[in-house]
Amino acid sequence: MAILDEEDRKLIISLLNEYSEKLLNICEQIDRQQRNFDFLWLLLTFAWTMVFYWLFSPKIITILTILTVTIVSQSFVIYIYFGIQQPRLELLERKASIISAKLEKVIRAASQAQEHTTMAGGFFSDLEVDLRLSDAEYALQHYKNLAKKRKFFGYF
Repeated sequence: MAILDEEDRKLIISLLNEYSEKLLNICEQIDRQQRNFDFLWLLLTFAWTMVFYWLFSPKIITILTILTVTIVSQSFVIYIYFGIQQPRLELLERKASIISAKLEKVIRAASQAQEHTTMAGGFFSDLEVDLRLSDAEYALQHYKNLAKKRKFFGYF
């Protein structure tokens, strides 16, 4: 069994840390963007509720106020989503996809290296690599769950 030197072990650990942290940060940003968009949908729902109220209201002032609120809020939601949210989400998803592919390769390489070699530092070096591998696998699984949820609940 070959021995993996300290420099290689540090490189594996740093790559695992770097990519898993990047992936978790991007997943957090995607999740935040999605929650913001959900709030915009709530605003749109409120505006449509006002329209239905308007349909049954006899006062002209109420009709004009509700119509104005509805048109402004719908324009706001459409602009925010198609002008700002959607391009940002697409960019974040592309970045996350690229980083997840890299992280998968690093995880695969680190697992193979750990199986077929002995770390120079002994038991605690192996334990540190195991911990970093589990962190990286968690980040990758979190991304896959988020991507699956996004596809299932995607609006457009």
